[in-house]
Amino acid sequence: MNQMQCVGWWEQTGYGRQPMNDLQLAFSDGAIFGTGTDMVGDFKLRGELRDDKIYLHKQYIGQHAIEYHGASIGEGAYSGIWSCDGIPGGKWFIAFVRPSEIANASASNVQEIGGS
Repeated sequence: MNQMQCVGWWEQTGYGRQPMNDLQLAFSDGAIFGTGTDMVGDFKLRGELRDDKIYLHKQYIGQHAIEYHGASIGEGAYSGIWSCDGIPGGKWFIAFVRPSEIANASASNVQEIGGS
């Protein structure tokens, strides 16, 4: 199972748009596994991809969990709404980084990817 580098962010009132750093995702028969870090802390992701719908469970190490629900928006990118304990929290965005784009994919330019 090969991991793919990704860029992403989540939004929350009072915190604005926050990047997910060192984001890596891997796929196996529709299952998704991954890791990353953000302003809250290190996290693990697990979930599934069915057709163009995506579901991710984000577990912060030693902390709370977040649920991500969304859909493909094309070209290896996904977007949707996240929630915590069933309460909607805000928008999120994750996109796969093509090998030729890795040098340009940084937390600073993730703000521009995926619109507002």
